[in-house]
Amino acid sequence: MTASRRMHHALMKKKFLMACLCLAPTLACAGEPGTGFWGGVDVGAGSLKRSYSISGDVSDTNFAMSLRGGYAWNPQLLLGVELGGWLLEASDYNNDPSQGEAVETYLLFAQYYPSRSSPWFLKGGLGGARYWTNHAGEGTGSGSAAMLGAGRDFRVSDSWSLTAAADYSSGKLDGLTSPPGVTQNASYSALTFRIGFTYR
Repeated sequence: MTASRRMHHALMKKKFLMACLCLAPTLACAGEPGTGFWGGVDVGAGSLKRSYSISGDVSDTNFAMSLRGGYAWNPQLLLGVELGGWLLEASDYNNDPSQGEAVETYLLFAQYYPSRSSPWFLKGGLGGARYWTNHAGEGTGSGSAAMLGAGRDFRVSDSWSLTAAADYSSGKLDGLTSPPGVTQNASYSALTFRIGFTYR
């Protein structure tokens, strides 16, 4: 390689390094969301166990979904509400209106990032739970709910992240009627894995 070509390559390397140094702060700022409104939607599956005061326990794996939203006054702390739950049986109003059963939760929600640049977070919520059913002879019940979990954001743009999380939920359902004609109390616990999108 001639001296002129070596000088040309050295100059190109310097220009490349300078460009990287100039872009680094811009990329860092783009990857660090600030304050403002936020929202998210998740889907997943949960291992849900229900313990009844009269009838036997039930454990199964169910489809899970949640909607989250609120406002972040601090870049590391998202506050808001989460509406979620587990589908026990899909509704079919056209062919069989007696089908349909679910456990729903309504939580005051917080999501905390240990540092402003961290993609990892802890989350938790407290609120209420409700069991509903379309089964003949059965009825709804309601009670308290709590949730703790952790997850990670994968930034896909300045405003959107792909979010993966796992959480443990527990709660009580009082006064539900199930099976038909049997009114009782129940408690539930669930380990749920979710994936979704977060806007902030």
